[in-house]
Formats: sequence, structure tokens, C-alpha cells
Amino acid sequence: MDKFADLKLWVVEVLEREHRQKPSIAKDEFLGDITGYMSNIVRLHLTWPSNSQNLPRTVIAKIPTAESLQKNYKDTCGTAPPTSASANADLLQIVHEIEISSYAMLSKGRCEGLAIPFIYGSLPYSSVMPCILMEDIVSSKVYDLVDGFNDEQLYKVVDQLVVLHVYCFTHDDWKPLGMEAKGVTESYKQYVEMYELMRGLFMTQNPELKSGLTLLHDNYTRNQMWFIDEINRYKKEGVLRTYVHGDLWTANILWRGDELAAIIDWSLCHSGSLTEDLLRVLVTCSTVERRKRMTRPLLEYYYKKMQTKLTEKGINMPFPFDDLEKDYHRTLPFISGQTVFAVGLWLQTGVIRKGQSDDEKRVQEMVARLHSIVEETVSAHKWHLPEHS
Repeated sequence: MDKFADLKLWVVEVLEREHRQKPSIAKDEFLGDITGYMSNIVRLHLTWPSNSQNLPRTVIAKIPTAESLQKNYKDTCGTAPPTSASANADLLQIVHEIEISSYAMLSKGRCEGLAIPFIYGSLPYSSVMPCILMEDIVSSKVYDLVDGFNDEQLYKVVDQLVVLHVYCFTHDDWKPLGMEAKGVTESYKQYVEMYELMRGLFMTQNPELKSGLTLLHDNYTRNQMWFIDEINRYKKEGVLRTYVHGDLWTANILWRGDELAAIIDWSLCHSGSLTEDLLRVLVTCSTVERRKRMTRPLLEYYYKKMQTKLTEKGINMPFPFDDLEKDYHRTLPFISGQTVFAVGLWLQTGVIRKGQSDDEKRVQEMVARLHSIVEETVSAHKWHLPEHS
């Protein structure tokens, strides 16, 4: 019996335990159009002995795999990744276990109001076929990255961040979870190599980026430990921090109509800054005009909502608005570095280039977003002034 057949037997057992009757899997549908850089996403179609409307007709199996990881490296760098299969396996194990533990924590019911899928069960990475079995958020959609979110949708994303952050200020179980930086691994070396190649390509192909990316490099990413240092900083007690999704963009935010239905893919979570997730959404999923116009109102909205929610729990606001502004300022270089990597990666996939006549316009829109955040970072940190030259 093949591995996938064994997995389907486990799925049936898990669903029978949950719903008190045994389903049959009528069809498995590989969702190749779903963006999964370190996993395969499979929709399993179910039939049940009874016709109850309360029973799910489909569920989602998320199965970690290195195939997409290797393809993205080859597309970006032009060669197969130098890392061994064991190095890729180590990375996949880390992100798989982070997602399992994150869902386990957030699914306890105490994080009331957080929109996440119901998790039926999971198999650890040591299994023959590791998997997370979750609710299929039916009748939902994701928005195109270049089209991005409108003002109302951005407020709804902030509402979700408030729910998560209130949980973090009232519980401690998130603190040991998420990414840890235990040193320079083979997979981290691969990340840095891809980042540097992307930075070089941007500077060559988009001259308007050269000055800003040079200053970002000279003042921040020249230290190739920049990502690890950021993770380590927020592992310390006494630092203003929260649990960060770490990969919040259009593909991981599902909508039903105008309502935010679920945030998915909690595999890159870590302790981090209060503004990291919001910045990631604003920078990548908004036009430059919208990001600049909405940043201050969204920060003020976030702060007031946090005040209200914590007061309802009898807790004084643990930080002034000034600290939130400092948090935003301090997070800019990290987000700029992440955006170089993210946009560079998306340019190698169908996320930006759709094979349509407007592909070049879409590329230039994402380059403009990258350019804008890098320039803001350079200006905010005064890297353009003589003392930094």
C-alpha cells in the first residue's frame, strides 16, 4: 500500500472520531494553483453514511515537501540548491512542527475571535507522510497580490492582529513556540544566498533600487545574521513583543465576501515586533499610495482597539503609543530585507507574472512597492546622511 493510501486511512479514522461516523474519500484533488512553497495542498472530497448538512463535504490535507523549495531556488539561482536533502528535511520539520504547535495553541478557544481553520489532527514529521488535516474554508477566496486589499479589508486584518496580540499580552504559552535561531544552518545559508542573488538582480534590472538597496546592505543586511539576530532579539524577556504570523500576505488571508474568513499557514511564526505582520501586509498587499495614507490611521486604530480589549479584561495598556511608533521604526529594516526576498521569489512564480499582457505593469507595481519601503527605511534611519557613508 502506498504512503498516500495510508494517509487516507488515517484521515478517515480522524474524521470518524470527530463526527461519530465513518466517511469515504470519494476523490483527492491536488490544488496545484494554491501557493505552497514548502507543502502540497490536497482537497479530499468526502461522502458520509448520513446526509446531515453539518458534516464537511471536503477537508484539506497539508503535506510538507521540498519539491517547491528546490524549484524556487533553481528558478532564482539557475542551479540546483547546494544543500543536502537532510538540510531541506530539517527546515521542513521545523516549519511543520511550528504550524502544528501554533494551531494547537490558538485552537484552544482562548484566542476568541481569531479566524483560523478547525484542525482535525496532525501527523509529526517523523511519520511516513507528515500532514496537517484541517477544515476546508469553503466558498472563500484570496485576493490577487498586485490588486491587494482595500481600506476596509486592512482594518479587518488589524482586527485579527488585535485578537492575537491581546492573547499574547494575557497568556505566556506562546513564548517558547515559533522559530528559534540556533545558529547558521544549511537552509539559512541557502536563504542568504538567494537573498543576495535577488538583491543583485534588482540592482541590475531596476536602477532606481540601486541606491536604497546599497544603503540597506551597508547598514543592515551586510551582516548576514540579520534575520537570526531579529529572531534572537525577540526571544528575550523584557522586550516589547508578540507572536508573529511571519508570512502574512494575500495568499494566506481567506475571505468570504467582505468578511475575513481565515488566516492560514502559521508555519513561520516567531516572537517578534508588534508591527511586523501589519507592515508585511501594508508593504506587499497595498499600493504605495494606500500604504502611505493608511499606515498612521491603522496604527492609531490598532492602539485604540488594544486599549479597549485589554481594559475589558482589567489590564492596563502595557505600552504607550510612542513605543508603538518606535516599534514600527525599528522594524522597517527587517521588513525591507524580507520584502526583497519575497518580491524576488514571487517574480519567479505565477504570483506576479500571469502570462498576460499586463505582466510587465504588474512587475513594475511590485518593484515600486519594494522601492518605496526601502526608501522610507533609508530616510527613517538617516542612512543617506554623510555620517553613514
